[in-house]
Amino acid sequence: MADKNLEDLIVKIVKKVIKKEIKNLNQDDVPLVITESHPVLDNWQNPDSTEAVIDDLQISPYSRLPNQEDLELERKLRELKFKQELRKDWINFLVKDVIVYSATMIFILVLAGFYLFRIN
Repeated sequence: MADKNLEDLIVKIVKKVIKKEIKNLNQDDVPLVITESHPVLDNWQNPDSTEAVIDDLQISPYSRLPNQEDLELERKLRELKFKQELRKDWINFLVKDVIVYSATMIFILVLAGFYLFRIN
């Protein structure tokens, strides 16, 4: 119930602000430049129908909330990104820690063996 009252209050405030801005626009005598006839713009030019146009505005406050499908797709996307990062971390681990470390140790042992072989 409180959400409905809050929604009605927000709609009233928005309509009042729009009316006030239109009055300020009319007071400044700013001409509207229209290149072709458009029924919606024609209504805005007519000051008598301005109130009717504002009252006919449909304001849907929850139009930006994601639906269940969007939430599910977003969750799957996060899971895929996590799996991709995990694979990347494993590849980095294998390349850096396993392969490079093993190759370095083998190289050091080969050099040490070659050096000991040359001494004898």
